[in-house]
Amino acid sequence: MRRVVLSAVAAVALMAGTAAASWDYFPPKDAGSGEAKLGFEFGMPMEKVTTMALSVGARYSIIDGLEASLKLPVPLMLSFDGESVDDYAGLSVPVIGVRYWLPMGLGFFLDAYLPVDTREDLEPAMMFGVGVQYSMDFTDELSFGSELGLLITLPKDDYTKGMDLGIGLELGYNLGMVTPYLGLDMIVGLTDDSFDGKSLEETKTEFGLGLEIGASFAINEMLGAGVFFKINDLLEEDNTPMTIGATFSINF
Repeated sequence: MRRVVLSAVAAVALMAGTAAASWDYFPPKDAGSGEAKLGFEFGMPMEKVTTMALSVGARYSIIDGLEASLKLPVPLMLSFDGESVDDYAGLSVPVIGVRYWLPMGLGFFLDAYLPVDTREDLEPAMMFGVGVQYSMDFTDELSFGSELGLLITLPKDDYTKGMDLGIGLELGYNLGMVTPYLGLDMIVGLTDDSFDGKSLEETKTEFGLGLEIGASFAINEMLGAGVFFKINDLLEEDNTPMTIGATFSINF
């Protein structure tokens, strides 16, 4: 039972986070600049499951338009039906990312999900996220960012997860020190899972639609913070998975 619960929750968390996998939907910082970010997330009870996690990440612009990043998800706690699951804390699936943006607001990204998980009973497969991004400013205050990407999983133990399509959209309104934003994330299964080279019928990822509302705060030129509320799947009628969180960032 423990293995089933761990695997199910890990899959839900991973798919919720990979519909929009890259650092963000907007152009990288200027060459020679970077950012380090610490985040905290609390997954509200869903079918008797409650989670808490940290995320640690950093990005750096090597030259104008070219950014490299590293993200480290750190699960902290999982409780099932009010009881904490032992040995859940650890490091889960680090992501190495590269983005390159052209001057006209068009960008390309590649994310590598490393098959590393320090927690017992979880053995993830190697995955890649690849796609395009587009951003524009409607006014000096109102900005738009978007992403279209594929999530590709490599075979592991003769099993291959089907290919998924992720779509992300975000609107932000800069009020100076505060920028509220609204985001939509969609995920669509393109192909069925397969085992030993044979397709498993009707195993594609079901269509998912997530909504995120949040705000970022510019404390000063170096320090920033943010808060958000996320409905991971608006189409889930019962026990809708929801997440609240906060971030703290340092610009360098």
